[in-house]
Amino acid sequence: MNKQTANPTLSSYFNDITIHFYEDTALMESTGRQLGIDVNQDYFRAISFLYPSDMVVSYEDKCHLTEVLTPVLSCGPLNRTMDSPQFLACDKGTLFFLMAHTKEELLSADSQVCEKAISLLEENFPDTFIRIGIGTIENGLSGIERSYQNSLHAVNAGEKFKKERRVLDFIGMEIYSAINAMVLAHGQTLISTILLQLSEEEQAILGKYYKCKEQIPAVADSLHLDEEQVKKALQQVKEKTGLDINDTEDNFKLNFVMIAKRVLEKEKRRR
Repeated sequence: MNKQTANPTLSSYFNDITIHFYEDTALMESTGRQLGIDVNQDYFRAISFLYPSDMVVSYEDKCHLTEVLTPVLSCGPLNRTMDSPQFLACDKGTLFFLMAHTKEELLSADSQVCEKAISLLEENFPDTFIRIGIGTIENGLSGIERSYQNSLHAVNAGEKFKKERRVLDFIGMEIYSAINAMVLAHGQTLISTILLQLSEEEQAILGKYYKCKEQIPAVADSLHLDEEQVKKALQQVKEKTGLDINDTEDNFKLNFVMIAKRVLEKEKRRR
């Protein structure tokens, strides 16, 4: 955004903030006041609505999603007072900033937004599981940008670790976001060091072992094996990797490697 930008909307204004397309901080703050907000005094929370990461999403899909969700703006203390377009296209969907003069007002509006959004999504997208990412409550230009990123991070981590959950608050998903970042940075090394020593069957049994909360009978039942076959495979894991599921530290490493495998496979499908 620069001095020549004519008639900015809230959508274009927030878009410039989230991609840091500005140099003059004072100009951005002044433009915000012209639009009816004070970025340093008011409070903002990014709320994103994203299609599944493995879905091919067109610009028209994002526009349709925005159109369906526009009624949720009536839940925002400041949003409902403004006629300017507020949604901006992002990643695999659309996003807006919930706005209020106080944190208390913002918090009280959160649940209303989610309830209304879920109702609209279930009615208009019955066959598509669109997730809702809740960013952190922030103010200031850098805070608004951070809330935007946190909203997207919450959905990204939630899709991998909490698949059944539709509403994903960054505060609740923060640990998963950190794990996700760690896996993307170091997961391939872990897999090549440990997991590639195992056969595909041993990997499948080990993965199911953790999915079944380390209950061997449940693993056997799920994979249609007998318990001795499962125990033998887990013994093979110990012999090939030197890591024992009965040792607390080793068990943590093996579990983390299986998480890394799942996350990287999901990331590969996204691309």
